[in-house]
Amino acid sequence: MDVSNVAQRWGFLAPWCQVLQRNVHYTGFKCEGTGKESWESKARSLQVTLPKRNDYLRPHLQHEATYQLELVKIREALAILAAVARVDHFGWKWLLATQCQLNWWKQGEENFPEHLPARFVLKLEDHSKVTADLVKFCGVDQRVQPSAEYVETMKRIAEIGGYLTPDSPGVDVEVPVKVAYGAGQKDTKVDGYQDQLLKGLTGVARAEKAIRREWERYFKAEGSKEVARGSLRCTFALEPMIADVQVVQSIAKTAGTLERLLFNNVWFSLLSVRAKCAEGDQAASLIAFRQLMIAVFDGARRGPELSNTKYRSLASSAKPLQLGSLVLHNDLALDPLETEALFSAAVLNQTTQKLSVWVDLMSHDQPKTNFWWKWLAYGCFSKRARTHSALQSLDLGHVGSISIADVETFLAIVDSEHPEELLFDCPRGSVEGREATLKDGAMVQYDITANAQPRSLTFTSCRFLLHTFGDDGSSEWVNVIVPGFGRCRVRRSDLVLKPVRNAASKRSALTSLTLRLHATAISNGLSRFLAAIGSSLQYLAIENPGETVDPSVILRCCPNLRELTVNRGLMDVQFKFDSGVPSQTFSTLRLDWENVAGLATTLSNTSNPLAKCVNQLRVRLPTSIEADNREYELQLVRRSLETLLVMLNANKYLEYLEVNAPSEHQNYLAGFLRHHHEVIGHKLNVEARLALLSVVPDQRKNPNKKLCTTSGPRRLMRDMDQETFAKIFAFAAQPVTRRVCFHA
Repeated sequence: MDVSNVAQRWGFLAPWCQVLQRNVHYTGFKCEGTGKESWESKARSLQVTLPKRNDYLRPHLQHEATYQLELVKIREALAILAAVARVDHFGWKWLLATQCQLNWWKQGEENFPEHLPARFVLKLEDHSKVTADLVKFCGVDQRVQPSAEYVETMKRIAEIGGYLTPDSPGVDVEVPVKVAYGAGQKDTKVDGYQDQLLKGLTGVARAEKAIRREWERYFKAEGSKEVARGSLRCTFALEPMIADVQVVQSIAKTAGTLERLLFNNVWFSLLSVRAKCAEGDQAASLIAFRQLMIAVFDGARRGPELSNTKYRSLASSAKPLQLGSLVLHNDLALDPLETEALFSAAVLNQTTQKLSVWVDLMSHDQPKTNFWWKWLAYGCFSKRARTHSALQSLDLGHVGSISIADVETFLAIVDSEHPEELLFDCPRGSVEGREATLKDGAMVQYDITANAQPRSLTFTSCRFLLHTFGDDGSSEWVNVIVPGFGRCRVRRSDLVLKPVRNAASKRSALTSLTLRLHATAISNGLSRFLAAIGSSLQYLAIENPGETVDPSVILRCCPNLRELTVNRGLMDVQFKFDSGVPSQTFSTLRLDWENVAGLATTLSNTSNPLAKCVNQLRVRLPTSIEADNREYELQLVRRSLETLLVMLNANKYLEYLEVNAPSEHQNYLAGFLRHHHEVIGHKLNVEARLALLSVVPDQRKNPNKKLCTTSGPRRLMRDMDQETFAKIFAFAAQPVTRRVCFHA
């Protein structure tokens, strides 16, 4: 659609968008840490920053009535945008880019996907009244007290969009909203801020409950009121929140707050917490750390039906868990007791399918890296983890070593039938290890070392599984693994043994792995590591894989990959593999990660299998002032840019290209933007193809089987050949639009 026509059609909504100007961004969610432990999600979202009452640039917001009016304006503006998205997708994106000034920085950095759903993340920067603000935004107020201007505007949108006739049944557009709490705060050093942050987190949970009850009372009293004929109505619906509370230094306060919220079935799309004991009273801090690990890796699965929020856009087959993603930050490497606490709890994890954790150990400390990889193996890959853990996606950051010695230690645990005995170098017990629970009031001895007396703790109640090991069958005290505590001892008389099940343990369900290696990491064990765990992987991303591991090696180790992302040198390359393309096709695939022009030339050759599999490419060309080992050569940068432009003309498979170039090459912007949003082909997803093929009669005929008369359409489908199906698939395929971003 022509931009001038869109402006003429939707320009009247410009005043509504003013309240959102420069407060809406389309970006990944970033967990703000103290530097190196910042973490950003892969998926991007429309993030709306709500105003703060104490904004010194807007002193009028200190008046509560004025602030509430501002909140309603933002809510109604977002609802209007969502309504436009329903009737005119191009118009919706035009309003975001031009009137809301979404991603308002330099030209060339616009990067919308072809389909951008109307769903928002509300970033709360005012913690003082989070409960009241959220109830105002997502409660029944949006239904019972809309402004007159808003109602008239919604009518006009329905008329202009042509989506509804005056006699058509009205449409209620559900607009999913997530609350992002604690992100990007600038006043973290204010006295009492951390306590206020946790208090506000509880306030968000209270708001979720209050909103659900408000709507229940509303529907009970008013019923499900139909939308007026020919009209649109938008309703904001809460999804599980995003919470980033990693700035809270007190592990005890974090553990206490999260334990209450999780036990009361509060759900999170993403939870980001500090996972490192604070300095000071180490014993008390370690107990709190253990409490936190038990809470976030609870072995009891809680159903979504009791939650106050729910996901609105997941496929019906999806079975989300209480923590959509869990991000554990540690500004220093975990000590052995913390590592043991983390992975002894994670082995029973039924709260999350996606875990991100920092390793932060360098290669010069080999005993510590061996210890860490040993416990990672137990918590995420061992026989017990394969039986009990729900983990499917693992993101390991700041990996300083994945040496041959690390991997040998790792594999010993993964392959062992009795990994607990290997962990603690215990002799084989005469009695097989068993799952068990504890009687109420049982005493547990923990922190068992050869050099000190163990500590003791009484468990008033025990709701998680223990595992016995190294049991001689007769002694009073039995070795057990306790979630969050690791190796402990309990009295035999306090154990309640679970029945023995003969079912074989399931294989690793891990389908996604991200490895972020230091540039100087020892990685000579990486290929062996991938060979051991790669068969189940469908998605793999590696930063700095080292000299010995290239895509060809990775594909041999991980034959079922659908997507591979490798980040090294000047390039990030994402490969997407069709299940029909054998990995042997790429058996000799090696890339020169410092030669952008060379890769661009390869991708220009469309007969090369590599050209068909590179789906996304990010290029970082060195600048004249870059403080690294690369030499800046003006002609080399120009040749790289020109070769990339040639590649864009020839290659019709690359769907996304991002180029970061020195500022003196801004003149290349127009050339790259010519390829932005160009249609490069058509695709029909596998699910759609299978849907058609599933209803096609089997063409193999059994002469001994009596056939009934089939209908005309069924006979036609039975008689169609492969060429006919290919034409049907081609006709139904959707256009694929390329995105190009150029930063200079």
